Amino acid sequence: MEILDYYITLHLQHPEQKEEAPAEVTISQLETLFFCTKRNVNLLLKRMGEEKWLTWIPGKGRGNRSKVLFHYSLEEAVDAYFSKLLAKNLITEAAEFLNRPLLPEHLAKKLQSRIQDNFGLHVKQTVSSRVDLLKIPMRRPLAALDPAHSYSAAEAHFVRQIFDTLVNFNPVTEKFEPHLAHHWDVDPERTEWTFYLRKSVRFHHGRILTAQDVKYTLDRLRDPSIRSPYLHLFSEIHTIQTFNDYTVRIILKRPNVFFLHYLSSFHAPILPHDVPIVTGKELIGTGPFKVTEYNEKVFILEAFDEHFNGRALLDRVELWFVELNADRIVHYELPGSEGMENREMRVDNNGSQYLVFNFQKDGPHHDLYFRQAIDELIDRNRMIAELGGRRNSPASSMWAERSKLSAFHPASIDRARGLLSKSSYQGETLTFKYLDYTSEGLREAEWLQKTFSRAGISVELSPYTLLDPQPLDAEILSKGEVLERDTQYGFLSFIKSERSMRTLLSEEQIGILDDHLARFTREESYEERDLILEEIETYMEDEKILLHLYHIAKQWNYPVLLKGVRLNDFGWADFRKLWVKPEIGNNNEKRK
Repeated sequence: MEILDYYITLHLQHPEQKEEAPAEVTISQLETLFFCTKRNVNLLLKRMGEEKWLTWIPGKGRGNRSKVLFHYSLEEAVDAYFSKLLAKNLITEAAEFLNRPLLPEHLAKKLQSRIQDNFGLHVKQTVSSRVDLLKIPMRRPLAALDPAHSYSAAEAHFVRQIFDTLVNFNPVTEKFEPHLAHHWDVDPERTEWTFYLRKSVRFHHGRILTAQDVKYTLDRLRDPSIRSPYLHLFSEIHTIQTFNDYTVRIILKRPNVFFLHYLSSFHAPILPHDVPIVTGKELIGTGPFKVTEYNEKVFILEAFDEHFNGRALLDRVELWFVELNADRIVHYELPGSEGMENREMRVDNNGSQYLVFNFQKDGPHHDLYFRQAIDELIDRNRMIAELGGRRNSPASSMWAERSKLSAFHPASIDRARGLLSKSSYQGETLTFKYLDYTSEGLREAEWLQKTFSRAGISVELSPYTLLDPQPLDAEILSKGEVLERDTQYGFLSFIKSERSMRTLLSEEQIGILDDHLARFTREESYEERDLILEEIETYMEDEKILLHLYHIAKQWNYPVLLKGVRLNDFGWADFRKLWVKPEIGNNNEKRK
């Protein structure tokens, strides 16, 4: 702690005291307050006196308490200290300061606003250069940036900034485009896929990408010891052959017309074979941004000058892990843009927030009547109206357009009780696991807990995070899924991934789903594949394997000077294309 911090700690005990009204205090109280010895207390008081922060008046005689005269108000001291933290870019420490005991609420709100003003897109102009810097707050650390284990929408977005895939899927044309591979061939049986790599593509550590890196990446994804939740997808690979530095052939166990979708996903970007990811923080790719710092406080990306597809327009991205008020989270604001014309951008995600039952644990949830009763109790429209936030529309499918075709009736406690009476439920308390990376998770779980209790269903709430292994100790779990714009692959990955719900299902349920997906990956027609996905959703709806709750919409306002804003499938702007248009005066202004 610096001396000003000690002054604030003392002043917080007497927030209204001013110079004309000294506060009474004892040395023993200060020993406890400052967590130090009497000698160090005296040294601290001397320093504060020398800095002209306060005057210490020792008590003379028995029973006379010492007094302290504060020369600066609490608000002045806090403002000076906070300015130092922000000037040193100590954002985590600044956010933690907001939780100081006894800090007046009006000061905490003012300081939070200052932290939030520190985020957004900044332009730093020097004599010789200009740096465009984007600073983003995030309430939780990233769970995993190893592509073999990444799961959440945020992680998927950052994986795409650091790494590149062999091919890209264009959601507008619904066609695949060359990326690290400039060309590919496939045999008539759709089991042999040959890729021809671009030359002189560099990894962030300087080495040229080769076919050996492609083989290493895919072998790793299908290696059971890596324990990737996407093993079921890439275990379809039989062998991988490299012919030279720029040609690789992948041979599948069975025909799969969908294989390019696998290779374009954020699970399969190419890693260097000579820099293995051990902790998940050795993040070397060929992507438009390279990682320069990654710890529990901050994650920093800088533009990779030698990216094969052109340097990013944005120079630097800083992701700070801080807990801030959810009412105002800044992503793409420009400091000083108040009053500037704004534009609005919104993305309606495919995917849903949903409840899923754990069929690996015994209990009444194995009874279809019980699952139907739970479904009957949930009034999706009422949930959205009462909880608000990013909850956009009621869901009956992973696809928002399909959900619009459903009729969402108000909940009926009588019908729910009737279904419960036919079930094996005997009033026992069940465990309900909910995602707990924001306060919204608990708020929603409590809403559902109260909803279930109306029909006599008792659930105990238990939090989990994306950093935890898949919870298997609860009967009911709350989860969320955002599908990539390549939604057919996104749904396939959802069913196959062990991070979604696969490990919670029975062998019979997995068998039925995989039989559908086997047909799906052999089918060449997009429309026919869509019909198979509808069959899968109908099966899960009829069996109440999962209960869709709502779709999420993300919306941002951003100033007109910010260019290149295109929200991707995960609701993030592609950092590579962001830039700030400088304000240039007209000729008359120049002459002036």
